[in-house]
Amino acid sequence: MCQVTKFQVGDQLGVGCLVDSCLECAACRAGEEENCQRAVFTYQSDDWSGRAAPYPATRTVDGQVEKSPLLGGYSTKIVVHEYFAVKIPGSFPLEYAGPVMCSGITMYSPLRRYGATVGTHVGIVGLGGLGVMGIKLAKQLGCVVTAISRSEAKKELATRAGADHYLATAAASQMEAARNSLDIILDTIPTDHDISPYRSLLASQASKLVILGINANFTGAFVARKLLGNICRVQISGIGGIAATQEVIELCDQAEPKILPEIKIMPVHELNSIFELLDASNDAGIRYVLDIGTLDESTAAQCTAPPPTLAAPPVQLSMQSTLQRAASILSQECSASCCVHCLTCGLFLPQPVGTRAKQS
Repeated sequence: MCQVTKFQVGDQLGVGCLVDSCLECAACRAGEEENCQRAVFTYQSDDWSGRAAPYPATRTVDGQVEKSPLLGGYSTKIVVHEYFAVKIPGSFPLEYAGPVMCSGITMYSPLRRYGATVGTHVGIVGLGGLGVMGIKLAKQLGCVVTAISRSEAKKELATRAGADHYLATAAASQMEAARNSLDIILDTIPTDHDISPYRSLLASQASKLVILGINANFTGAFVARKLLGNICRVQISGIGGIAATQEVIELCDQAEPKILPEIKIMPVHELNSIFELLDASNDAGIRYVLDIGTLDESTAAQCTAPPPTLAAPPVQLSMQSTLQRAASILSQECSASCCVHCLTCGLFLPQPVGTRAKQS
């Protein structure tokens, strides 16, 4: 039996998106366990090591008994190795801790990675639950924050969250005035969209546009990063490692006043309606927290509503769309600053390398 040394009996602990990894690879050694090829996520993952045992251990599907996957936030009990548990300060309200270990770390991780500090100009694209949390965290780090949305509709929400500036992308004059003004842009939009307007806002070749939403931009940027590495101005980010998760919850607790996500506690039987609310663009920037105490044998009987009707189509990530988006990103990267002679430039410049060389 393993001896727990990291925590004491009675500590408040949280489990975020990660419950296991190999702990030996380069990513794990760098504190980026989320990038481990053997990472085990809290939801629908297989417990390959036995360190994150689901409860119950088996389930019956179509009359067949099979090993249970991890159930994430729907769990009533969970076992994890102490390495993957996060200590929640006793002064931090538990109902807010879950969103901090999800949306909080998702926004904090790229801010931390790209050196956001006092005076850094940060843009937050999309003002749902992720975006609102990103504004609050960036402000706590001392950044100058610009909230970015399509129209003026969410300006009041952004101001309440603490944004210094607001940028409506539909207003051409505002976009022109904001050119070359931002050091870091965090793009939280989950659906497919054109990222070119945001690239024009980057202040320098060292600035970063970080894609957080899972869409063709995300997978395209993944390919581009594999070719260009960290010099690529378009990067991707998912969640964050365990050390960073501990940092962000302590940051939220120590802030004056505490950084608290916008939440609404809901019973489990309202799950379908929650999905519909989120699908309707989440204008209030709310994170919905399930009261797992309402999950019992009677819950299924209360869930009499039909499956949620969602307006947004599911994200379709094809190889073709990924390569097209990667080519677009690489083309713009090469156009902005390149050697004009390497293989990457030859493949992705919008005009022949020889022609460009003569013009330069």
